[in-house]
Amino acid sequence: MLASGRISILLAAILVAPGAFAADGLSDDGNVAVTRVTLATGGLAEVEGALEVPGDTMRLAIERALVADVLRTLVITGDAPVRSIDLEAAEPVGERSATGRLIGGDLADPTTILESLIGETVEVRGGANQIAGRLLAYSLITIAGSETQGERPAVRIAVATEDGRVAYATFETNNSLAIDGPAVGERMAGVVPALRQSVDDGRRELTVRLDGEADAGFSFVVPTTVWRPSYRAIIGEGGNVDLQGWATLENTTGLDWNDIELRLAVGTPVAYYQDVYSPLRTSRPTAPFQVGRTVEVPLIEQDMPAPAMGAAFGSRMQDVQSFAAQAPMPREAAKLVTGGEALAGSAATIFPVDGAIDLAAGRTLTVPFLANAGEAERVAFLNLALGETPMDALELAFDAAATVPGGLIAVYDREGFVGDARFAGADGGEVTILPFALSTDVNLQVKGDQRWSLSSAHFSDGALRILRQARRDISLTVEAKEAITLVVDLPQENGEAMAAEAAVPVEVSTVSPTLSRVRIALPAGSTQIEITGKRPIWESYMVSNISTAVIEEVLAVDGAVDAETAERLQAVAAAAAEIASIDRQLGTLEADLADLREAVASDRDNLEAIDVSTPDGARIRERLVARTDAIDAAMANLRDLRQQRLEAESKLRNP
Repeated sequence: MLASGRISILLAAILVAPGAFAADGLSDDGNVAVTRVTLATGGLAEVEGALEVPGDTMRLAIERALVADVLRTLVITGDAPVRSIDLEAAEPVGERSATGRLIGGDLADPTTILESLIGETVEVRGGANQIAGRLLAYSLITIAGSETQGERPAVRIAVATEDGRVAYATFETNNSLAIDGPAVGERMAGVVPALRQSVDDGRRELTVRLDGEADAGFSFVVPTTVWRPSYRAIIGEGGNVDLQGWATLENTTGLDWNDIELRLAVGTPVAYYQDVYSPLRTSRPTAPFQVGRTVEVPLIEQDMPAPAMGAAFGSRMQDVQSFAAQAPMPREAAKLVTGGEALAGSAATIFPVDGAIDLAAGRTLTVPFLANAGEAERVAFLNLALGETPMDALELAFDAAATVPGGLIAVYDREGFVGDARFAGADGGEVTILPFALSTDVNLQVKGDQRWSLSSAHFSDGALRILRQARRDISLTVEAKEAITLVVDLPQENGEAMAAEAAVPVEVSTVSPTLSRVRIALPAGSTQIEITGKRPIWESYMVSNISTAVIEEVLAVDGAVDAETAERLQAVAAAAAEIASIDRQLGTLEADLADLREAVASDRDNLEAIDVSTPDGARIRERLVARTDAIDAAMANLRDLRQQRLEAESKLRNP
């Protein structure tokens, strides 16, 4: 039961729709009148109305297709508590008759008839086939095709004949088929009246019973056709733009609207469909019969899709505020009559339509819903990521609380139509730039250059940290036939700082982490714009891995390092040079040692073949001794050099 007091459900953005309602009453038998319809761009509508005179019963005539939505969203307002909502059941009368199996099936399908005649005496004829007897069973089959004929659907029938046989026959179901017998007549005698009773006239009357007589209202949400926005932009003197918004909608209710209040809404509600009107049945597992000691058959579950969850729509709009800014209208453009300031709420923006609306069923209406709203200006636009061709464009900005629907904008100047702009809509005060034609008033040339430079270096945590600057320069030479604002979008690297210079003031802003925007009020004539982007790049080198080339590069840049860092780099360079010298000596010494060891091995082989007491043997022995001494001396020198290298490495790590 609803609490007393007036309860409102202006669900911002769920909005209403006429389904089968006239503005002066929902049907001849109803006692309510529609007072307001709110159409949403999301294809929903909110219908609001009230009792024509105080009473304790409210009658609403609703189209069958809309009953579920009305039952789910209906809210009654007023002081009288609500007792119940009563209406005819969703199932037609025939579903509950004795011939329900026939009514529930497709009577154009012979299997529906056969299903109801199992066990009855029938005569079936079709084509050249005929069969008679007590119907036992039937099954649907497909007759294989041939070279001259494709596959055909058929039904195979089994009957028990009077002489105790079981006979079978196959009938093509796409040919003429007749089913006769006493049971058929009995079934049809009950079906025809039930069919007449089950005809649905397409309406259901909802009877809302109140606890006492009172003034009462209602509101509910149903689907409807979507209203479509379109725009006209008239460019006047100095690039000022008059932006006009028009809405096209239909009365798809089947009845006329008379003297209703019409509102257009823009929002993005969460909206589901859930049929709370049609009967909902659960499925049960089948328990098989058990005969003797047969194996038990598992339960067969039949899954039923879960009903769609209902949705809670937005709350009543709050903080209503105007986002319409008054701007001078070009003399060529006639003023538009709108319903006043748009209402911007937390869930939707409502555009009221001026006056009481009369619209016959089945007709289309186009009405203005926006005029001189926000800020609009004609600009020249260049997107350097897409090319170097400037475009004529509209720059639009709306109030931060407003949501404006998207649509095509037909653009006019004093000479006439100049192009279309694709407007995707704006939300939360977004600034939108919409190109509509190639610019004939602005020509430009673009030159670009990119380079890297070393800025500074210092030691940190045992590593040399080098800062380089990646710099790109873009030079724009612009020729403008008349004064105009130029907007340039260009890609921006992560962390890149953009700046621009010109003879006139120029602004640079960051649109996103990957996009920068340059804005400049161009005078007529030639203007040079210099755009610079700088991005830091950090490099890190472990001290032991710093190359001489890097050290020389850092030391060669004036002001790149302080005296302490320069001293450490010089010490690193000296240590690295010492290590390089030692490595060269080690390499030479190790090569000499290898030669000496090879010579010693040869002398020893010779001594085994020559008597050492002979002169030749004595010479070989002396040479062997000398070479062995040389190896010992080289090994000592090698140990000294390796020690020196260790000391040099220590100085390199701690310069």
